[in-house]
Amino acid sequence: MKNLAAGLLTILCATAFSFAQSSDQPNDQSYEQNYGQADNSQVVPAAVETPAYAESQAEQNTDAQPIATEPANTSVTNDNVANANIENNDPMPIDEVAPVKKKAPVSIGVNATFIYGYFWGFEDLTSDGYDNPTGIGGEFGLAGRFTMAEGLQFSPEISFRIFNVSHKDGDDDDSNERCYNQMFIDIALYLRGVLGNGFFLEIAPQVSINTSAEYTIDGVDYNKNEFGNIEQSVAEFGLNVGAGYFILDNLSLSFRWYMGFNEIFPDVKYEGDVENWNSLDGNKIKKSIKRSDIHLKGAHTMMFKFGVTYWFI
Repeated sequence: MKNLAAGLLTILCATAFSFAQSSDQPNDQSYEQNYGQADNSQVVPAAVETPAYAESQAEQNTDAQPIATEPANTSVTNDNVANANIENNDPMPIDEVAPVKKKAPVSIGVNATFIYGYFWGFEDLTSDGYDNPTGIGGEFGLAGRFTMAEGLQFSPEISFRIFNVSHKDGDDDDSNERCYNQMFIDIALYLRGVLGNGFFLEIAPQVSINTSAEYTIDGVDYNKNEFGNIEQSVAEFGLNVGAGYFILDNLSLSFRWYMGFNEIFPDVKYEGDVENWNSLDGNKIKKSIKRSDIHLKGAHTMMFKFGVTYWFI
């Protein structure tokens, strides 16, 4: 019985104590509603006390916050950069690739060439008081270009050439001037090696067909006076060696050196070497002999050419 009475008394005391606490809380709330803020002395102690498990959870959230935020910010930054590049339409410099322009395997062009040249190889010209004849000329024609392999091209050319050289037997005004005025059709077959950066080397055999020739002394036709009867070789064979540079894709410059292989006047004799020249009767017989009053034996052609080619295909 005593134990039962003690338990009932304990239950009654606990019930009264809990009832007293619940009755105090509405009073504090009604006090705040009626008079504003509650007394700080009563509220502050309850706010200061923070459960230990809450503090540890807050610390965990604080430590984890940079880890969760950093990749998110990185992702946003990369997306913003990508969106900015798309909106500006500005390609990155590393992505810019220069287009490779393909050259046509076959090209056709026109060329023009300035020529300086002379005759050389005379056996005994100086004995007549003459130096080697020198002069200038020009060449105009068509050129082709075919790509055979990487860095190797075949370039045939056909041109019309005018070439005039002359020399005198002295330096005074009374000296005689002999002129050799010639016209040719030149056919050259160039083999060209491309070095890169627009430079190239070339070599070509050349055949020249003599279409017209006139020889004068002081402006008078050499073949119509008493000085001789000159006839030039119908064809000449020689070799061109040169180098060039493409200043544009369709415009090239070239410098070439030409050397002729065969004699210019192979059948022309020196009058002093003709047997019984003075005893020959009549001008008709003398005119039938190819001759000259100066030594032309051994003459060859040499030229230096500076040309421009425009490739329109």
